[in-house]
Amino acid sequence: MSNIKIFITGADGYTCQIPRIKEGMLALGHNLSSDSPDIIYANDPSGYDEAVLLKKKFPSSYLILNFLDIPWHIKNIQKQTEKLVKYYFSVADSVSTISFKVKKDLTKFYDKKIYVIYNPIKDVYLDNKIKKNNTFFYVGRVFDPVKRFSLVKETLTKIKDGENNIKICGLKNPNFGEYLGIIRDDELNRLYNSSKYVLLPSSAEGLGLTMIEGMVCGSIPITCSDNLTAKEFSPADFICEPNSQSMVNKIEQLDRNYEEYRKKILDLGQKYKIQFDKKNIAKNIIEVFNSRS
Repeated sequence: MSNIKIFITGADGYTCQIPRIKEGMLALGHNLSSDSPDIIYANDPSGYDEAVLLKKKFPSSYLILNFLDIPWHIKNIQKQTEKLVKYYFSVADSVSTISFKVKKDLTKFYDKKIYVIYNPIKDVYLDNKIKKNNTFFYVGRVFDPVKRFSLVKETLTKIKDGENNIKICGLKNPNFGEYLGIIRDDELNRLYNSSKYVLLPSSAEGLGLTMIEGMVCGSIPITCSDNLTAKEFSPADFICEPNSQSMVNKIEQLDRNYEEYRKKILDLGQKYKIQFDKKNIAKNIIEVFNSRS
């Protein structure tokens, strides 16, 4: 079907996914509209209420509710997830998640078909003209305990000049390394390309787009073994145990044959650049719609 009308809702800001999903839909020639849309797509629970209300207004619209993650560390998360399933998924035409790890988690609460629709990466790309003049790069919420930024600090204090060789971007200043705040996509692309390593020591991730974006730009992601999503996308070569000494050992190991390991990352990055492109994510949403019986 050409010229599909789709309404997209959820967290919609500069650092969120919806702007890129919308751009992908427009690039494919589809229309964004809340007036009798063919598809209603809620990318996260913050958009579920609006999506369900629109579905009631236009019952023939196809409602897809996307699910980001089950943060198991949060108190009463099981009850919260059960409520989402009961009050929202029961009226959805389809339910999707952003990784197979999240899909597996959700099957504990929802026994119907679950699709996997990845979130899109930012418009980053490999630029071989950019020199590797930075060692470490971190992108994310430094004060979220699940992100374990404390592990970054512990690791880099064991490495000579470690604190002086990390650039950090995100909403809050960790008072460690070189903090850059929220940066433009072109600057983000430059930093991914110029950094040897992207550090993502999180204990859990719904997807972990910084890991994917780093690989696209030829920067090696270092993740931890208890982050099951990392195992879905990253080779074991770049996964260490969740402690600072293991991270130090991993960095030393990679440094000894950096270009050889980077080649492996570049091969994966070429694949992920296509797989996580915003137009292909938009196509994945359309494919769920087209699979309706």
